Amino acid sequence: MNGLRAQDHTRFVDFFDHQVKPDPYATVRDRGMIKIVYDRATRRIRKNDNQSYFQSYSANEVDGGRVRVFPPIDDELIDDDVFLHVLKEDASFIDRYCDRVGKATLNISVHFIRYKAEMGGASYSSPVWLHVDDEPLVFIHLIRLTPNAIGADSVISGMTGHPTNVLRLVAPFDTLIVDKTRKHAVTPLGSSHGIAYRDVMLINVEAEVQQK
Repeated sequence: MNGLRAQDHTRFVDFFDHQVKPDPYATVRDRGMIKIVYDRATRRIRKNDNQSYFQSYSANEVDGGRVRVFPPIDDELIDDDVFLHVLKEDASFIDRYCDRVGKATLNISVHFIRYKAEMGGASYSSPVWLHVDDEPLVFIHLIRLTPNAIGADSVISGMTGHPTNVLRLVAPFDTLIVDKTRKHAVTPLGSSHGIAYRDVMLINVEAEVQQK
């Protein structure tokens, strides 16, 4: 990502490592989350009072329909230079959405997710296959993909569910942006040897249905 140096990435990976904990709802992932409030006029952010996460069943048939509480990401993320740089890169898309729907503020959830798999095993997302999120905008930022990773390819389709694009986030801060006009998925992570890791940061613009 333009404007970030190798040492910025190294420092952020170290921060990421200290934030992810076992996902209380799935043994195949580690994760952390913090929710923030984004002000359209100033582009300033603050911590949200609500730190729970909700998806509808229609968006996630595995974990939807219930409120989940994930291990918290430290508040220092809100002032982290790397995070703020990434958010600034996303802001033009977020601002256009705000203007289109007439929103002055947005609830945004930031997720650190670590997929990890031993040789012969698998780590996977929830939901597992093609879906449309509740969120009108989701930014998927790759933090790290180890060289021994198998799979972990992003799949895009139209609403019929027939895949139209397959791509792979490889370099630090490679980014995929998804909205409600397409379905998307990521294939399970495997390992050619040892333990493979795929670390991602999701910046999710939340919908009204998610405010539980």
